[in-house]
Amino acid sequence: MGSFTVLGAIVMLTGWFALVEYDQYPESEQKKILEYIKKSPRAIIVIALMPVGILINIIGSFIGSFWMVIIGATLIFVQSIIVSLLFWRRKRWKSIVLLIGMIILGVILYLPLLT
Repeated sequence: MGSFTVLGAIVMLTGWFALVEYDQYPESEQKKILEYIKKSPRAIIVIALMPVGILINIIGSFIGSFWMVIIGATLIFVQSIIVSLLFWRRKRWKSIVLLIGMIILGVILYLPLLT
């Protein structure tokens, strides 16, 4: 089994939360959400933050670029915060737990930069 990273935890928790919450919507609401995403450039950008962040992070790791790794991690972290805020009206307690968890993981992620 591979190593477990803070960034991996952020990716897994954000993805799991978004998929579980999306799955709980009725099918008609899911179709509305998909149509909104197809028509909204902002929604596409928010969704693209994680895959682009992962790609930048991986490329930065392979070529040894510290700043590419940080930029990729920041994109992923920003998307996790946005996802927790998007579901604020639907399931407030889950959004609060995810937001607090992401802030704690973000502090742990960026703590080495401060020292």
